[in-house]
Amino acid sequence: MAEKRVEKEIERQKPNIREEIDGVKFHTLAPGITTHPLIRSGKPCIEGTGLKVTDIVALKNFQDMTPADIAKYYEIDLAQVKDALNYYAAHKDYIDTDIQLDSINHDQLAEAQYGSSGNPLLSRRKSAS
Repeated sequence: MAEKRVEKEIERQKPNIREEIDGVKFHTLAPGITTHPLIRSGKPCIEGTGLKVTDIVALKNFQDMTPADIAKYYEIDLAQVKDALNYYAAHKDYIDTDIQLDSINHDQLAEAQYGSSGNPLLSRRKSAS
């Protein structure tokens, strides 16, 4: 008679996070959200990852993904996605401005590499030179 094997439930451990890099400590902005000047240019990130809060918000707002879908996409816990969305709710203006600036920077890079993107803001900037 074969014995029935019972597998132990795997307990998810917190990531091994160094408390500081190059003598500079991480700063906790909110539960699960940290910042460090040497990681993602000091932008708010999910603790223990390189995922910016703006990465999570962009998928939710522009790709209409649910928090569960985002967690699956990035292979992170749903709680981490919720931490990012809670931070966004408390700092909406700041995060929205950051997303707009990233978009402008992307457009400028594309224009530099591939020619005009047709963005009127870039056209005005060019004509002002």
